[in-house]
Amino acid sequence: MASTLQRAAVTIASAATASAAVSVPQDCTLVAVATPAALTGTSFTFEVSDDDGTTYKPLYNGSTQYSVTVGTSRHIALDATATRSVLGGPATAPTWMKVVSNSAEGAARTITLIFAQV
Repeated sequence: MASTLQRAAVTIASAATASAAVSVPQDCTLVAVATPAALTGTSFTFEVSDDDGTTYKPLYNGSTQYSVTVGTSRHIALDATATRSVLGGPATAPTWMKVVSNSAEGAARTITLIFAQV
């Protein structure tokens, strides 16, 4: 059975670490990120909101904050076990998310988030 992929672009502003928020598509979970040709940070973490974008919390996989090593011009597959909890749709699931770089970005950076239906 083929999975439908959806993409969303988020931008981390110059001198910032967190991206703008993006709505998680209904019945989808985050499966990959694509990075731009220039990037200051070397890892990303994620923040999620389950109250319609009012309050954001770090995404954890068990007792460890979920983090992914990143570099320039990459398509990075994510650990489905960790990101499965970020599922757009039900009121109890996170419906909004942000990307957080471990360093303030030297210029505005646009990251592509790739979601798949589950």
